[in-house]
Amino acid sequence: MDDDARAYADERRRLLHDLEVERNQLIRNIETCRIRDIDRPFSGEWSLRDIVGHISSWEAEVVTAFRDIREGRRPALYDFNNEKLDEWNRDHVERKRDLDFSSVMHQLTGGRHRLLEEIDLVSDYDLTHEGSRRSLLVLSVIDHDREHWHDIAARLAGMAGARHEGPASVAEDARPA
Repeated sequence: MDDDARAYADERRRLLHDLEVERNQLIRNIETCRIRDIDRPFSGEWSLRDIVGHISSWEAEVVTAFRDIREGRRPALYDFNNEKLDEWNRDHVERKRDLDFSSVMHQLTGGRHRLLEEIDLVSDYDLTHEGSRRSLLVLSVIDHDREHWHDIAARLAGMAGARHEGPASVAEDARPA
């Protein structure tokens, strides 16, 4: 294996490791919450179920973007209008409000499984080379999980919320320059 191939393989492992670490922390923080947090406002107006549904909705968008790239199409996520972000989030949270918590958690788990399947179809180079659109997509998911587990942790600690340091949205973070 030459140095470039080794570097791409190492970067792939790092991305997959970070995906796993951030999701595991998110799950741990969700599991730390009280049962009452599932249905009651927990972070702003959103309950824990709303937060989990929101995360799974965005991950589904990233999975769709991976498929679009694989099939030679420009992902709709790249053209997402960030001015409609709040509306999109509200709409997708509302769509999942009637689901029970275990169903929403199942969607979260299933979405991650589908994302990993899509990643498995991509070469190390295509996933990790400089300027890789797929790398941006994976990093957006990592950042999104981190943002929400930090917020949950802050709420559990009695703090107002985590300080947001990343991009404004998955769509913004995943969009190539």
